[in-house]
Amino acid sequence: MKKIENEDGRLITFSKRTSGIYRKVSELVTLTVSAIARLVFSQSGKPFSFGNPSIEAVANRFLGLNCQMRKRKETQPRWWETPVYEFNHQELLQMDATIDNLSRTFIAKLNEKTAAASSSAAPPMYFHHGLGSFPMQFLS
Repeated sequence: MKKIENEDGRLITFSKRTSGIYRKVSELVTLTVSAIARLVFSQSGKPFSFGNPSIEAVANRFLGLNCQMRKRKETQPRWWETPVYEFNHQELLQMDATIDNLSRTFIAKLNEKTAAASSSAAPPMYFHHGLGSFPMQFLS
């Protein structure tokens, strides 16, 4: 894709693409019975918008949902902040498995990024149990 140098050609292309996109958005709304908003700015900065039922209604709904999600997230208990002595044996086993899975996923992603960033990638890091686990003699 390259920029159209001729300004008249650019405006014509924008208007053709805009009408095509409006048609596709209208079809999507009809098929899915959903609320949708689309806002595009032309090269000159002129806004073109489409909303069903309206741009304001979709934006307000999105902002309201975002606020609800933030409130719900703030009120949810965070298990990782609970003191360990408050967990029963089953919960401790579950936490251990969750943290072990998290560390394995983290190390796998780290190894992928390291391998992609360098052609002479370092060998993968392996840990016995969890991220940065110490040998037992250091824990005594």
